[in-house]
Amino acid sequence: MESIARQPEAGGRIQTAMIIASALIEGVALFGVVVCLLISFIR
Repeated sequence: MESIARQPEAGGRIQTAMIIASALIEGVALFGVVVCLLISFIR
């Protein structure tokens, strides 16, 4: 938010990068949940 406030013309690139980053973070978290569930069912 601060970088968009400083450079409004770069808002589109920054927003796109943050959406991609949040999608990757969510994917890693979901993968972690699946791994934990698999480990708990194996034991």
